[in-house]
Amino acid sequence: MNSAIKRNRHVQSNSQTRPLLSDTRLRQILGVLWIIDGLLQLQPQMFTMNMVNGVMLVNVNGQPAPIATSLNWIIAMTTQYLTQANWTIAIIQVIIGVGLLVGWRVKWFYALSIIWALLVWYGGEGLSLLLTGKASALSGAPGSVLFYALLAIALWPRSTSGSARTQSDDEPRQKRTLLSRAALRWFLAGYWLLAALLQLQPNWWQPEQISQSIASMTNPGTLSGVIIDPTLRWLSTITSGIEGPLNMALIVVFVALASGIALVKTEHIRPWLVASIMISVILWWFAQSLGMILTGMSTDPNSGPLVVLLALACWPMLRRAPIAEERKPSSNAPRGTELSQSRT
Repeated sequence: MNSAIKRNRHVQSNSQTRPLLSDTRLRQILGVLWIIDGLLQLQPQMFTMNMVNGVMLVNVNGQPAPIATSLNWIIAMTTQYLTQANWTIAIIQVIIGVGLLVGWRVKWFYALSIIWALLVWYGGEGLSLLLTGKASALSGAPGSVLFYALLAIALWPRSTSGSARTQSDDEPRQKRTLLSRAALRWFLAGYWLLAALLQLQPNWWQPEQISQSIASMTNPGTLSGVIIDPTLRWLSTITSGIEGPLNMALIVVFVALASGIALVKTEHIRPWLVASIMISVILWWFAQSLGMILTGMSTDPNSGPLVVLLALACWPMLRRAPIAEERKPSSNAPRGTELSQSRT
């Protein structure tokens, strides 16, 4: 009986868990996203005034006076040095991406990623319009680059006291990084709660507001116009005139996701994470037009893919098979028995 109990304890101690996406894989995905952002900045449209008028100026309307003044100054400087500004932005983002992808001096590149993400969030996205009364998860609020910063903070390696030692993905994650996967789960729940609160703003209860927001994402004459626009025009038509019930339904769905992700036990959270991924993909297609990456005017894929990535990072730990211990001859065995076994 005692030997069986010891054997069960030994199996449990050797059964290891691993995340669906390891820290290394998350870092590499974050690096790829930064590289994509840098390459998008090199699109021909970005070197014309279309980038200033279509990407930056739209973020000024409705901002508080001090923020609007600073954004106008940034826009003026960008207009004056448009080519240099685009090349600088692209090079910095590609460097961050390559550094994270390779994994060299990760703390430096995590720090650079956080700082640059906040700068882009302010100067390039106008705080994702959070202070204008017009922000919504439908348009990508609170901003995809905030997720870049969040992931960089979450993956920041903890300093180890005493002698330096090598850590593997098999070790408990909270001992290795600044934020645990459980903490990321709270951030995901907070995102959906914020999405619900943003839909309560008066702007989203106005007639035709949601349908016009969807229609504004169409881009005739581009690849997006061929692939995505027919769906957007159809959705804009059927949502016209039902903004009140539709907005209420969105709020209920967002609150339900926030509650489920925050309150459900870890072993039962998978359906809620799947629902989060599905709603994120739906919003990314029908409300964000795939981040407008097929229009030639996109600077990032928008928040849809980042919410999906955050949900995958929150996935419950996967259990590995127990590690079989190599059997060794018992020292208590009779000597004759060992000799007979070796001769055989």
